[in-house]
Amino acid sequence: MSETKVTGETSPTIVEAYRDYSPPPTFRRLVQDLLKAVPPRYLVGLKTIILTNQAAGTRHQKRQKVWSRNRKIRLGDALGYYSAATRSSQATVVLHVDRILKGMRPWELRTVLLCYEPLATVLYHEIGHHIHAEHKPVYEGKENVAEDWNRKLSGRFYFQHYWYLKPLFYTFWFFSRTWRRWRKTTNFF
Repeated sequence: MSETKVTGETSPTIVEAYRDYSPPPTFRRLVQDLLKAVPPRYLVGLKTIILTNQAAGTRHQKRQKVWSRNRKIRLGDALGYYSAATRSSQATVVLHVDRILKGMRPWELRTVLLCYEPLATVLYHEIGHHIHAEHKPVYEGKENVAEDWNRKLSGRFYFQHYWYLKPLFYTFWFFSRTWRRWRKTTNFF
């Protein structure tokens, strides 16, 4: 079990707790890179981010169920989950690394744009739950709010981290927007 502090006072501590599993060597760095893109004010109150695998959970944790989009799922089957702060514990995000990377090929973890995508989706979704619970409560479905924050934070990360691709993003955006307008006006398709 190892710990690292990311940058700043408000950044959560990253704790690795695996049982019979070793993640890719770059995984911790990916998490740290993703956390750097989150505005520090949204990380206030989030104490730890636990990187673990399914086998490391206790029997109780594996059997515990939570609501997600009008259905119950087991925490052991989830890619990650957020535990809100209580009187006796700080807010925590738990990520099941083996479940997040399931189905990813080794070369995808070495590819520039592909290596962050599966982790960013889960991490930013769970941070979205934290932002919703602690900083900006919105009276809408919790999962919808978390997905909105996931999109916002992912966009922020990709624009900051891959700033040199902005001309490509804008060009793609312009042509896709033009294509959609053209399809609407011509009724060709």
